[in-house]
Amino acid sequence: MSDTFIDQFNAECHGYLKSELNTRLLSLLSATDKSTASEYYFAEYQRCLNEQMNFINYITEQQASLDTLKSCETTIDAFLERLKAVHQYELKQNDLFEQILNELTTMNPSGKTERLRLLEQIDDLIAEKAKLAGSMNDTNPSPMKLAAKSSDTFKNIFIAFQQKKNVCNEFIVDECEMGVFRQYYFLSKPILICATTGLLWARFNQESDAYKEELKKTIDNVDLLCQAYKEKQGIPGVSIGVTMHGSAVWKKGFGLADIEQRVPCTSDTVMRIASISKTFTTAIAAQFVEKGKLNWDDTIDKHHRELPKFLYDNVLVSITIRQLATHTSGIRHYWKKGEVETDDEFVLPEYYLTRSYPTVSEALSIFLHDELLHQPGSSWRYTTHGYTLLSAVLECISDGKQAFPTLLQDLIIRPLDLRHTKLEYPDEIVPNRSRYYCRRTLKEGLRNVAYVDLSYKWAGGGMLSNVNDLLVYANTLLQCYQTKSTRSESTQLFLKAETIAEMWSPIAVTNDKNTFYGLGWMISKERTSAVHEDAIPFHVYHTGGAVGATSVLLIIPCTKKCSNPRCGICVVILANLQSARGIYQTALDIALLFRQISPCSSKYKQ
Repeated sequence: MSDTFIDQFNAECHGYLKSELNTRLLSLLSATDKSTASEYYFAEYQRCLNEQMNFINYITEQQASLDTLKSCETTIDAFLERLKAVHQYELKQNDLFEQILNELTTMNPSGKTERLRLLEQIDDLIAEKAKLAGSMNDTNPSPMKLAAKSSDTFKNIFIAFQQKKNVCNEFIVDECEMGVFRQYYFLSKPILICATTGLLWARFNQESDAYKEELKKTIDNVDLLCQAYKEKQGIPGVSIGVTMHGSAVWKKGFGLADIEQRVPCTSDTVMRIASISKTFTTAIAAQFVEKGKLNWDDTIDKHHRELPKFLYDNVLVSITIRQLATHTSGIRHYWKKGEVETDDEFVLPEYYLTRSYPTVSEALSIFLHDELLHQPGSSWRYTTHGYTLLSAVLECISDGKQAFPTLLQDLIIRPLDLRHTKLEYPDEIVPNRSRYYCRRTLKEGLRNVAYVDLSYKWAGGGMLSNVNDLLVYANTLLQCYQTKSTRSESTQLFLKAETIAEMWSPIAVTNDKNTFYGLGWMISKERTSAVHEDAIPFHVYHTGGAVGATSVLLIIPCTKKCSNPRCGICVVILANLQSARGIYQTALDIALLFRQISPCSSKYKQ
């Protein structure tokens, strides 16, 4: 600390004593009073010296802190990491703040210049957000509005930082409690950053409290809902996960994945996903469509020359790729034409095949020469065998005529890094794989299910996965669906928005007037509800029923046209019980509960 500064401070003290206390002495008359005043003068002078010493100690401590911060190369990095943790919930609510989070996550510069450049980039993003946020005059704003207001504070702090970042030391003048002394605070970049950290920590923790409380209440309600569903259906183990804005907000396992070994069910538990497999098969087909190798309305014999001719009422007919993917091809399900149709496919012998089919071509032999159930395109009849035929066509289209397991691995599993998603091989060792259970009647106790080999229907219902992988897959599709085509050409998406939009559009009306199915997905249009206060939004989903397992994957895209392509709700439920009823409605109820606290909610509409 410089001697000049201390001399200046001493002059302030003496000036105060001379101007204030001497005036009081001149007004005293008697010697006794003067003696008393002298003691008072001395006491007041001593107090000023103490104040001076305290202030000098404070300045000395600040100088020591400054020296420490200057010598610490990781101060800014530590601040950014702390800031990232502090803003975790708030950033999930805001698209531009998510971009900031991504920047902080992916960039970790070691040099001072690079760190300053990173802060400048953050400041630019905040400035853009401020233009969208507008003015905030509410006395009791919602959490979403608080996020907008806090971003203005964030912006102002960093603008102040940019104005001062080229200044090594600078005085900021403030009045002390005595009113006549001036305090001088030496500031530099590290100290400003520490001050910013404190301000942001207090501000954002305060403003995220309302959201955290709403999130906690929602999770508590959903937890109770899931426990009730498990108990009502008598399910041994249930694995559930939910994401909002592309980030997991809740994952939990209920019950046991293996009753005999007492293995808990978790979000890592791997189960049969049954007909959710169909969405993966259409995703492979969609990639071929984008590459120009396939058109949805191509006839299947155009690509698979070895297929037999199809007849309906002794008339030659053609089947298209679209018809296979939308269950309008006429290819049978687990019963043949003339047999009694049933919604309970678990009573059909073909559901419990134990033979292994090493190739898709061998699996075609089960149904390929059977009579079509209806004229292709005229009716909707759910068919898992139709997806086996679709996978055979995809093999012919692929480069080198790759087998379906290879296509699945190369086009979906590896690009999305789905580490627990695979085709089921009964003899394979699969970490965290669940056991499967059933009940013959509601009053009967649990039983282990019969042995089956699902290789005859890999493409339509023979896959394994867990909640974690399926949420990654669902959010990938959601983000692609909501990504604008104006993005940089260097941005490589899993699928184009227009491709997924076509997949998530209902099929043309058939004779059955069925419009709830798209290309591998079940479609639910926006509708009113007698149960839920708000309208049920547009969403897509697929349920699954397998030997010993029930599943659902549900996606609610953003309905407010947010700029964030990840905005939306995804829910996955996997259960290790055959024919667990109500799983779709449970997933929808969960999604709607979380949606009430999401940016899509009218509750937080700005």
